Amino acid sequence: MICHEEEAAAARLLTCDVAVEELLPQLVGLPIERMDASPVMSRTTALTRNDVSQPCPGCGQVSGWTHPRYVRHVADEAVGGRPVVIDPSVQRLYCENPACPRATFVEQVDGLTERHQRRTPAPRRLVEAVAGALAGSAGARLPAVLHQTLSWATVLNCPMRIALPDRPPPVVAGIDEFALLKRHRYATIIIDADSGQRVDVLPDRRAATVTAWLREHPGVRVVCRDGSGAFA
Repeated sequence: MICHEEEAAAARLLTCDVAVEELLPQLVGLPIERMDASPVMSRTTALTRNDVSQPCPGCGQVSGWTHPRYVRHVADEAVGGRPVVIDPSVQRLYCENPACPRATFVEQVDGLTERHQRRTPAPRRLVEAVAGALAGSAGARLPAVLHQTLSWATVLNCPMRIALPDRPPPVVAGIDEFALLKRHRYATIIIDADSGQRVDVLPDRRAATVTAWLREHPGVRVVCRDGSGAFA
């Protein structure tokens, strides 16, 4: 029989052979400076390499002319029931193309950062799926259970950013409005009334905008529209 002291010694000898990059694959290739875990949050600090050139998003020319770094804060998928925040130190670079309208740009890390996003691609896809299914206030309540805090306005803006697949214009189009900012800003959604699939999202609910879209899609034969006077 093993005594309690021997059991404790055996427990101390247990080691974990799993690398951090296997648990957090979005950090592969990034030096990790620090990892902190508290009862309410897990935070990881990392930085990108200095010797990697990046293409300019404006003109595509590769640049290695660096500007001072800055730290981004991006939310990731929860681990162990705790929110995860990753703080990557990224490079800002000068565009070396004098004809490019961009003076500087920020490098993006595949699988970790995206332009104008405060989440990694994994939770962004989760939020978009919730926004597509629920939208509005209901769509804002569900991500909170998954440790992704966002407002109903952010949920409503998600469908505007989702890339649309190439679909032929519907024969029967359903046209309705939805609020981006209640009582202030509205947009128009167009669906295929036969399949229920989203076809397009227009930036406002003006009749001129909808009419212009219909002229660009002559395959539409029947329109089922909202009764709002904006579409009259």
